[in-house]
Amino acid sequence: MRTAFVIVALIVPSIALALPDDATLSRLLVGTWHGHRHDTQYRADGTWIMDLPDEGENSRGKWRIEHGKLITTWRFSGESSDSTAVEEIVELTENIFKSRIISQEGPGKPEGQILPSEIFTVTRLTERK
Repeated sequence: MRTAFVIVALIVPSIALALPDDATLSRLLVGTWHGHRHDTQYRADGTWIMDLPDEGENSRGKWRIEHGKLITTWRFSGESSDSTAVEEIVELTENIFKSRIISQEGPGKPEGQILPSEIFTVTRLTERK
């Protein structure tokens, strides 16, 4: 009996803190997010663009959420293959998006690059009236 209580005590908090399903996370992500260096717009059609307004030279690509991870792809000018980044979603609400980069692959990635272990936080931009 005591063992069952310990197991329940350990599992219940992790279930309560679990992220919503991928479809809910995707709906929450759609919009424009402000970071310390860039603003990024995630669109409902699965595309993203950085630093609006779009004058044709902005970084852009595709995004999707799988198993609570944000996967973004893009192609650098002059490259023949895509680059990909995978971010662990730590928290995603209507106004806050916290994530940690867990992998980055593709052309342009510096050899021996060590990804930061810090959590990045961005905030949703709201329409000004």
